[in-house]
Amino acid sequence: MTHLHRWGVLVLAVLAWQLTAGAHGSVFFPPPATIAAHMHGMWFDGPVAHAFLSDTAVGNILPSVARMGAGFLIAAALGVALGLAVGRSAYAHAALDPVLQFARAVPPPALVPVFVVFLQFGTQMQVTSIVFSAVWPVLINTAEGARSVDPVQLETARVYGLGGLQRVRLLLIPAALPKIFAGLRLSLSLSLILMVFSELLPGTADGLGFQLTDAQSRSDLLTVWSVIVLLGVLGYLCNAALLAVERRALAWHTGARGG
Repeated sequence: MTHLHRWGVLVLAVLAWQLTAGAHGSVFFPPPATIAAHMHGMWFDGPVAHAFLSDTAVGNILPSVARMGAGFLIAAALGVALGLAVGRSAYAHAALDPVLQFARAVPPPALVPVFVVFLQFGTQMQVTSIVFSAVWPVLINTAEGARSVDPVQLETARVYGLGGLQRVRLLLIPAALPKIFAGLRLSLSLSLILMVFSELLPGTADGLGFQLTDAQSRSDLLTVWSVIVLLGVLGYLCNAALLAVERRALAWHTGARGG
């Protein structure tokens, strides 16, 4: 499917939304044009020196993005490191796999109250909840990728005198990269979800989740829709950036598979 077709479907969907919402005139279902105008006036009418971001955007969008980014990067680093360690040892994988599968199956929002008890409200609790929930897809996928390396290749690397770190860097990581990026995509989605959920809790003073809750309490439906649309756009942009990195990092893998 070409880019024209993909964007054409989106344009048609937005147009249908605009016509339907305009025909009904409901305050609960505003048209996209009205939402876009509200988003611009609320977040993107700042000075050029601030990249057109208003004070409201600086006070809510940037803290949310920073929390999500910090949680995702920490989870990615921990997941890859621990996943490689678990994947290299058949005994460690057999012993830890039930625990990992259990931790992955726990609904992420259910753990947020636990972190509130130990860390209280604030950025530390929010980032910790993101890390704890987002690390499992990366860890499990990395371990599976490391276990998929052909034992003959590992033995050949030993025969040629490659040390442990060299085998990890030159053999295990390249072999596990497709699985690693699959885990990273899941982790990125969880990071966005947990970022919003952690900011919905009482005691939060900024962020998109806080702004969403505040708008709901004031029945400001335009702001509610604006936050929802912005979160969708943010998720799309983050996923597109990760896919661009993946295509670049796995260019050799795609070429080896013939496309």
